[in-house]
Amino acid sequence: MQWQTFLDAVNCKLRNGRIFQEIKRNRRSECEVMSYLIGDPDVRKLMLLWLQEQLQSRESKSSSKAKQLKDLGNKEFQRKNYASSIPLYTKSAQYAVADELSIAIANRSAALYYMDNFKDCLKDIDLAINIGYPKKLLYKLYIRNAQCYIKLKNRVMAEVAIEKVEEIVNACNEISAEKKDDIFKEVSLLKSLASNLENIAENDSSRTQLCQRPDVAFESNANFPFASAALDCKYTPQKGRHVIANRDIQKGQVLFVEKPFAFVVLDQNDSSSFCRHCCHPYGAIPIPCKTCVGTLYCSSECLDNAWSGYHKWECPGAQMRMGQQIGIAHLSLKVLLVGSTTEDKERFNEVQKLVTNIDKVSPDDLLVYGITAVMLTMYLSMYTDFFTTVDLKKSFADKFIDSSIDFNCDVTTESGKQLYVSSFLLRHTLQLICNGHAITKLSLDAQENDKVATVHQERIATGIYPAVSMMNHSCDPNIINSFDDQYLIVKATKDIPAGGEVFNCYGPHFRRTPRDERQEILRNQYCFTCTCEACTNPELQYFLERFSSLKCLECNGAVFKISSSLSCFDCGATPALNHNSELREAQNLFDAAHVCIEMENDDEALNKLKQCLNIRRSILYKHHQDIINTLDLIGKVYAISGRWLDSISYLEHVITGIGERFGTDSIELANELNKITDICLPYLQEETNTRTKQYKNALKKTRRFLDHAKQIMDLNYGPWNSGFQEIEKKAQQLSAILRNFNI
Repeated sequence: MQWQTFLDAVNCKLRNGRIFQEIKRNRRSECEVMSYLIGDPDVRKLMLLWLQEQLQSRESKSSSKAKQLKDLGNKEFQRKNYASSIPLYTKSAQYAVADELSIAIANRSAALYYMDNFKDCLKDIDLAINIGYPKKLLYKLYIRNAQCYIKLKNRVMAEVAIEKVEEIVNACNEISAEKKDDIFKEVSLLKSLASNLENIAENDSSRTQLCQRPDVAFESNANFPFASAALDCKYTPQKGRHVIANRDIQKGQVLFVEKPFAFVVLDQNDSSSFCRHCCHPYGAIPIPCKTCVGTLYCSSECLDNAWSGYHKWECPGAQMRMGQQIGIAHLSLKVLLVGSTTEDKERFNEVQKLVTNIDKVSPDDLLVYGITAVMLTMYLSMYTDFFTTVDLKKSFADKFIDSSIDFNCDVTTESGKQLYVSSFLLRHTLQLICNGHAITKLSLDAQENDKVATVHQERIATGIYPAVSMMNHSCDPNIINSFDDQYLIVKATKDIPAGGEVFNCYGPHFRRTPRDERQEILRNQYCFTCTCEACTNPELQYFLERFSSLKCLECNGAVFKISSSLSCFDCGATPALNHNSELREAQNLFDAAHVCIEMENDDEALNKLKQCLNIRRSILYKHHQDIINTLDLIGKVYAISGRWLDSISYLEHVITGIGERFGTDSIELANELNKITDICLPYLQEETNTRTKQYKNALKKTRRFLDHAKQIMDLNYGPWNSGFQEIEKKAQQLSAILRNFNI
């Protein structure tokens, strides 16, 4: 049974009993809440049943599966389908036991070699050697090692590998004399190839100077870890802890670069392609955990550090697929485990002092979080050596710098230990509800027939960033968050004067979410009522309603319903408008156009879309979302047809509307600018008559679009970001075209 289904049933059972009533009356601390749950025999019995069920259905290593997958990989390799063989070898490695793992990795290295991916091939060779590749076959790996270095023009390393081949073959009695002769002939050829090299090794740096992670502006802050020296963390009873600029900060300056205390990768979509220890994409050559199937890393270093830091206790749960079921509690467990092994007391205390809102969270939610904490505590006790190897006093209690957090548990008894640990788990869950950060990456979406791609942010992990969590919320923030692997980078999106507060956005932004909905989200999750300017300024309260408004007949402004009557946002007119029949007709035309597009009847689609656009423009506010959608689809159809200039003319109107709604520095606008340059560049490259006025105008527009998109991406992200680098590539393509023009 899935955890959420089981949890709902247990919660329903307990809500009618004594425990829930006790929690409703007494919830001053995590320890008090957990004292009602952790020792209750009925609760423990139910948790035991679920854990035993998960154990029985766990996914374990399997020699038979590993061999089956390796054989499938070998078949693809023999057919020279090297790209197809690699994921099969990887899957084989995930299920492999003992020597099977090194063989699967070695086979993968061979496929990489034949794909000319020599650097990744070398990584796999080193890994296969380090995890125990059979000694009698080691010479094969060192031959491949030498071949890679020859391809990479690294004479010194090639010669080192060749010497190693000779050493292994001479010392191995299991290789026949005839086989040795064949090997030495191959070695002679490799020596000859290596001797002709000038040892001009390729640069092995995985990051160019352009893509280095940035430093904070004004140097690091000695009193505020991971923050710029331009920031101070202050406290007032009204605001709690918050961040103030101690000097003038300019738009675009980096204010935080923070590594999370802990994070967990989401087990969905493409999230599994990120290292579970550093969140770096591992590409085609992940390194699997030696004990569980689904945990993958980008390097041996990450694998080793993860195991010693937390994964040795996480691993049985990974086999039981617990992380995929328990939501934010997975990160709670990770925070607990990392906290037990960290030697950074300051960082440990930063996490512990994050707000929990235990006095504001509903008793129903506390019960749910507490039940999950009981289950995780029992998991650690039954399926790991956590309680027998971790000294709770040394690993937790002794790390506190003061007595502000004291669970007052007797950690010399088994029941006291479990109460202590479960209290931490509940505390971390409460902290993460209001302090967890989504870790995101930019992704490209493109349908099969599309000639333009859409960029969107995809959530790949959740982490806890204690320093960044000090910022208060505004629905109109003055910073932007972005990520470089696991690192959270915070940049100013507005000039911030000395003494001004630095505001984050906890999710609901005034340009994306209506005021009432924002208020509800913030009350439910963060337990406060927002009084930022976007929520209190009358001119901003109904900002979003503009883009779903009718057109005012008096001033062409935005007419929308306030209370029960229509009113113009701009001139105050109160017209009586009823355009329901026209709106239905426009929507029918829009839907019919989609059908035409699917049937590849582009001309008919354009005819219906233009009729739809005429109706919508006559009755809707000029930046209404429906008008923007219609313009965008017309531009898309023209692009599909290769009618580049027509497409550009419509997409320019989309850019204006997107800028009006999301702002001139928004990632949404950068996305539209990126889309239109996907149309501009093919036109500029394919058009043979380059002397026309329209061609030169298209050149100027493309340069302007790219410059603006680059400016936005640099502000919101930076040169290390893949979206920025994509725009840089387009700018280089345009530069090659512009060399022939004096523009």
